[in-house]
Amino acid sequence: MKKTSKSIKVSLAKAGMSQRQLADKMGLSVRFITTLANRKTANLATVERIAAVFGLKVSEFIAIGEE
Repeated sequence: MKKTSKSIKVSLAKAGMSQRQLADKMGLSVRFITTLANRKTANLATVERIAAVFGLKVSEFIAIGEE
């Protein structure tokens, strides 16, 4: 999924959440979240999980990265 890095960064800022908090909510390492936040793409399953943490549909989450 393109532009997931921007979607992650913007969503974290809007939620007032850190990468560590996101990692904890997802049961993943901070290192993995940092990697996602610094590269342009992620697979659909990961995007679905991240969007769910923020209470968003995948399409809404992706749209954030396209703004």
